[in-house]
Amino acid sequence: MADTDTMSTPGMGGTGSDAGVKEKASEMASQAKDYVANAADQAKAKASEYSRTASQKIDQGRMSTASGLESAANSLRNSAQTGGQAISQFANTAADKLQNTASYMRDHNVSQMYGDIEHVVRRNPGPSLIAAAAVGFLLGAALRNRD
Repeated sequence: MADTDTMSTPGMGGTGSDAGVKEKASEMASQAKDYVANAADQAKAKASEYSRTASQKIDQGRMSTASGLESAANSLRNSAQTGGQAISQFANTAADKLQNTASYMRDHNVSQMYGDIEHVVRRNPGPSLIAAAAVGFLLGAALRNRD
């Protein structure tokens, strides 16, 4: 039987080749880690860019929505003058609420409104869930009827 030297035979588990394999594996792991970190940074930057774009679009729509609410409030006030006293009082109250909502939308940016909504939801989780379910149901029914 011949005596073989496992230290110098490649692929036979010698310590010389083990060090090279470990070094190569470590290098590959480091490259993979760098690749994943780079991809995560790119994804984070892209998400941030989309968030900024969406926020800007919402801000642009915020002013036109406020104008629409004010227009609806004025229209409601004008139509309230031709109705009876009960209808007039109800219409003026609704118009005041619309006017207040329009002013709020003009005076607060999207992040402030989000913070206010979050605060209300945290203080009133039960009613918030019911309101969210109702809005979801109505939205689903509206979208279903469009098809």
